[in-house]
Amino acid sequence: MKVLVIGGTGVISTSIVQLLVDRGDAVTVFNRGVTSNRVQGRVETLQGNRWEPGSLEAATAGRVWDAVIDMAAFAPANGTQLLDAFQGRTGQILFCSTTCVYGGPAAELPIRETSPRSPFGMYGINKAAIESILLESSGRKGTHTTVLRPSYTTGEGAMACGVLFDDSLVARMRSGLPVVLMDDGRCPWAIAHVSDVARGFVAAIGNPKAHGNDYHLTSHEHTDWNGVYGALAEAAGGVARIEHVPSTWLRQVAPRRSLGAWFIYRFPSVYDNAKAERDLGFRTTVPLLETFRRQIRWMEESRTLKRVEDEPCEDVLLQGWRAGKEWLGDDPRWQDWNPWGNQPEN
Repeated sequence: MKVLVIGGTGVISTSIVQLLVDRGDAVTVFNRGVTSNRVQGRVETLQGNRWEPGSLEAATAGRVWDAVIDMAAFAPANGTQLLDAFQGRTGQILFCSTTCVYGGPAAELPIRETSPRSPFGMYGINKAAIESILLESSGRKGTHTTVLRPSYTTGEGAMACGVLFDDSLVARMRSGLPVVLMDDGRCPWAIAHVSDVARGFVAAIGNPKAHGNDYHLTSHEHTDWNGVYGALAEAAGGVARIEHVPSTWLRQVAPRRSLGAWFIYRFPSVYDNAKAERDLGFRTTVPLLETFRRQIRWMEESRTLKRVEDEPCEDVLLQGWRAGKEWLGDDPRWQDWNPWGNQPEN
């Protein structure tokens, strides 16, 4: 098959492209050329920026693919752009959405594709809007659409940074230093390895059952955040000295650092994968402990693992919490930052 991947160098998309190359598909990726390609094998690259008017359209003009996978759509305009560019020119558009479209707290557990939604934060709201645009158009001009919703997905290519974007978290655990978790750490969560989620995407390509359909691609293994940090510490060969801090305080003093904790991680993340199991043969196979072992190995090999002295954020937070501070701006070490756009609102 001929497959176009918009993105293609991210954590999940790299695994998808690798699987497609390994099975002999002709794969083209469209991206800005900023992130290094980690795929082994031949991949055609079209360089451009979808956020620049006409860039995607010019790069793909006159080309036909069996499937187009969009891993980098974050605004409703991207959904319309996909249809304008590829409807009638591809058999299937697959969209990487997110379980954040359900919002929190969940209306029911486990969360099903038909569960009520109340997305908040622009990430979830925008992804939900793109889903509607694509699913409502499925089948027009011979182009079918499929929506795939991963939850927390990690492994090689991603940093083990916990809930506060702390790239020194593994080093802290190895040093026996305390680490911060929001609230009591008992919120149930499921974290999947990238290879498992990628197989779900590939199984949907050219699959008639997936036409006009939406699926969860989340881990079948469940724990809570205390368990997540315990598994990470075990994989790192360290200890999880967890200190629980209220998410309300984190939100007050660190609205950017606590972005994920406030909007996502403090709500239960348990999803029903039955639909993907039935139609796509989906099942996660890599245990959480092995996921973290592979991730840490990649961080060490790529030299992306930060030392404790390079990232003081958790020390500043813990000292501030113990001192009863209501802001941290008087500490010269403090940087309220996140990698998702650096905005205090998601």
